Amino acid sequence: MKKALMFLAIMILTFLTACGNNTENPLHENLIILDAGEWSQNEYTANIPESEWGEFLRGWIDPEQEFFYLELSNISQDESEQYIQKMKKTGFIIVEEVSEEINNEYISVGILLANDDTSVNLSYFDSFLMMYIKNEN
Repeated sequence: MKKALMFLAIMILTFLTACGNNTENPLHENLIILDAGEWSQNEYTANIPESEWGEFLRGWIDPEQEFFYLELSNISQDESEQYIQKMKKTGFIIVEEVSEEINNEYISVGILLANDDTSVNLSYFDSFLMMYIKNEN
């Protein structure tokens, strides 16, 4: 019994050590991290309408991959749909749209919008709206 407990303790310690040993940062070192709070005005957001809904939670520009990521919090599904309509009024078209209801509680929505200059991959889930924005020119 004592040997089994000792073996179990060693296995748990080994497992915990392996889990805590990940020092790699999944984000690029040269990302330009933006301050939370206000809609970011930059070369990527210049081609899309500003959201009237939600709060700018976080965002960054990846100069290597040439895209901008932003995340809005405290936005309802109806508000995210209103934002999509606002984008369509400014010339964006829906290229692809997927939605899924999860446990009769949450709706997960993924939409790809584009115009001549910009593509926007927009995802909504549980009061968060995430966007990847890429300028095509």
